[in-house]
Amino acid sequence: MLATALAAPASPGADCRPTDLMPAFWTFWEAARNALPAEQYRLFEELVRKPNAAVYAGVFQGSSKPPWELIARSLEKLPEIEGGMRALSGRLSKELPGELDAFRKAFPRFRCATPVYVLYSAGAFDGATRDVEGRPALMFGLDVIARLKEDLSPLFAHELFHVYHGEVVTEEPETFGWALWSEGLATYVSRRLNPKVPEQQICCLPPIGPVRAAMDRLAPEASRLLDSERREDYARYFLGGADLDIPSRSGYYLGYLLATEAGKTRTLEQLAVLTPAVVRALEVAELGRLAAPRTPR
Repeated sequence: MLATALAAPASPGADCRPTDLMPAFWTFWEAARNALPAEQYRLFEELVRKPNAAVYAGVFQGSSKPPWELIARSLEKLPEIEGGMRALSGRLSKELPGELDAFRKAFPRFRCATPVYVLYSAGAFDGATRDVEGRPALMFGLDVIARLKEDLSPLFAHELFHVYHGEVVTEEPETFGWALWSEGLATYVSRRLNPKVPEQQICCLPPIGPVRAAMDRLAPEASRLLDSERREDYARYFLGGADLDIPSRSGYYLGYLLATEAGKTRTLEQLAVLTPAVVRALEVAELGRLAAPRTPR
């Protein structure tokens, strides 16, 4: 039976109950694995995307490429990760309740009235918050998780914190500085809640060495960009790409350093409720320190 139903609107205090769309995907893949690309796309539209149109509108939200191109490119590589995806398909929904319990020990006020979807993201993301019919939803893309071979606990903590952060800070500016803070703080929380996981394996840190080596350039530039609302500035620091002139996804590590410094004198709950004005002042001070010559790090 196809998993076509959307999650019912969550009431305040409801758990993040997952809706698993992977059964629909596996039904599609059994029919499409040996088909030509055009037929694969037609079957995907018929069996996966159209029955869950509102969810997949969120999956492809903000993409610079059309869905057919993302889907075709992703399906080419699917045989390499199919085994990992099938293993995750049986784990992710089952493990989420335990991860929620662990998260609530750190953040007891967490309501989690957000729907959760476990799905195939066509390479768009491992975990992300997207709008579904005008409401935020948390999504986990099993294809990207399988390709990256990510530890689930750090990924869960990172994405759940984004949901919680949206609950306690209701006016979030759409600036580079706030993105630096929100992504860096989610990464720092993921690290704190998973202390046994090596730092480099924490979601969503890039390779750390290249970012450290470029810090003399990155810190002063980031300081100048704090109030920027340009999509290009966000993409350069937070998205990957072969044509970048700075280390890929540098913003995650830079924001993580800012949150780590702020966390020396604050609890996780205190960090979560810092206002944009306070955060900006912290960023100015710490980025200035990181940009200073011979700053030990």
